[in-house]
Amino acid sequence: GVVRAYAGRKPLAVASSAWRTLVDATLAELGIADLFDAIVTVEDIQHAKPAPDSYLLAAHRLGVDPARCLAFEDSDQGLAAAKAAGMETIDVRLDGWRD
Repeated sequence: GVVRAYAGRKPLAVASSAWRTLVDATLAELGIADLFDAIVTVEDIQHAKPAPDSYLLAAHRLGVDPARCLAFEDSDQGLAAAKAAGMETIDVRLDGWRD
């Protein structure tokens, strides 16, 4: 998938609206927990999506300008948050991105 293709080649982050325990467990179950350079959860921010806080913090932790980031999202709130942060977005709910 996308994560394994870019791990180690591009800085990668998770910006999730879920709690840290759920995010950590999910990434571990998928076998990709160690591939991310930063993980931001709802516990790390003041305002949840659709506010841009999670994406802005993820970009900050990566040391990357948000305008140079590409966000893969699976919700309307997440797409709005990434766009508000100034990021390009890909809606993974569309055909071709589900895998």
